[in-house]
Amino acid sequence: MADLPTDSHGDSHGDSKSDSKVSARQRLLRLATWVITAGLLAWLLWRTPFSQVVAATRAAAPWAVPVALLLLAALYLADSFAIWKTFGWFLARLSLAEILVVRGATYLLAAINYSVGQGAIVYFVHRATGAPVMRGVATVLLIMGINVLALLFLTSAGLLIAPDVPHGLYVIVAVAYAGLAIYAVALVARPRWLASRPIFDVLLAAGWRGHLSALAVRIPHIATLIALQTLLLRAFGVRVPLMVAIASLPVVFFVAVLPISVQGIGTTQAAMVYFFARYATGDQTTREAAVLAESLVVQALSLGFQSLLGVACLRSRIGRDLRRATRAGEASAEPEKAGEGRRDPAKPGPPGPTT
Repeated sequence: MADLPTDSHGDSHGDSKSDSKVSARQRLLRLATWVITAGLLAWLLWRTPFSQVVAATRAAAPWAVPVALLLLAALYLADSFAIWKTFGWFLARLSLAEILVVRGATYLLAAINYSVGQGAIVYFVHRATGAPVMRGVATVLLIMGINVLALLFLTSAGLLIAPDVPHGLYVIVAVAYAGLAIYAVALVARPRWLASRPIFDVLLAAGWRGHLSALAVRIPHIATLIALQTLLLRAFGVRVPLMVAIASLPVVFFVAVLPISVQGIGTTQAAMVYFFARYATGDQTTREAAVLAESLVVQALSLGFQSLLGVACLRSRIGRDLRRATRAGEASAEPEKAGEGRRDPAKPGPPGPTT
């Protein structure tokens, strides 16, 4: 029997319409994040005059910027070390030097587009070691889950000792533990609908020991984040008790990474003012100005440090390999937009690293 003719023009037209819908949706989401960011900053500066924020910045201790830069460097090292160990256990072994360069470069890529930053790491490891891309995605998913666990456990430890935290924090933690219970049941039961999906391979195969190991190497990174914010708050005259900081800051960090604002700007400042304005001195406006100034300064220093680090790392040989890996990943993703069913299953993935 002769093959029936196919309407390739109709398929391409349908794919074009689908791609345009996805593109329009992405543009709307991007616009929404900018609107939320601008709206939150406008609301905060409406409550707190900008002149008072400037005054609070000028009144900060002279050691604020040097200490912040030192802790940002320590933060980069701790983050890279955690990724190095986790990748070595669950994905592929790379040298610590490679991870330091790749992580530094992806700070800049993620500042431009978070998905590109995460994808660049995966495709670099794929090109350098041949590790499957989907397993790389699954490992990144594990790292993200471990970050949330670390924040939850540190918040819980702080709540056991902290004398005075907002009641809403207890509600957030209770909801988080409900989610953790569901996750724990899934790890034990390993339902077929999860086990059959490659993206959950690493999560399910890691087990309790793997999760605890990944959590242990992530704690120094989160602890450095807490030290950075706590010390800088003190530099701005906001004396937050350590246990309150340990209980509250993980929630701030979680809010900051929610994809509802640009680089967490606006959401971070609102959460910081909510939790910590009470520990500053002066009237309510002055207290909020001190916390808002500290949060904006830390975020500006962080973005500046990571951008300069990213530029330097991207200029290295490994950074150039990372850019090639990113382009290869974007190119290989194009056929997937038209549907995996039309791909040649024998087609190889991106080529290995060039010499």
